[in-house]
Amino acid sequence: MSNRKFEVQKLSQVLRQFSTQKPIAKGLEELKINELWKQIMGNNISVYTERVKLEQSVLYVKIKSPTLKEELRFGGNKIIKLLNQNFKSEKIKQIIFH
Repeated sequence: MSNRKFEVQKLSQVLRQFSTQKPIAKGLEELKINELWKQIMGNNISVYTERVKLEQSVLYVKIKSPTLKEELRFGGNKIIKLLNQNFKSEKIKQIIFH
C-alpha cells in the first residue's frame, strides 16, 4: 500500500485549478468566444461564419459571404465592444474579417 496522503479539496477548487492549466484554459476560452459570437451576432450571421479564433487580442472571423463581410467591417468597433462587455474584460482589441 502507498503511504500517500491527499488533502481534501472542494470540487469547485479542483475544477478551477484544472481549468487554469494553459492548454485547457486556451480551449475553454475558444469555446467561450465561439458561443459569445453566436449569441451576440444571432443565427442569421452565425450561419455565414466558418471560424472564430482569438489570438493575442485579435479576433479572426472567417465569413462565407463577401457582402456580409464588408457590412461587418463597418460595425467592427461595436462588435468588439459587445464581445468585451460579455467577456467582462478587454480581451479583444481588434477584429479581422477574412
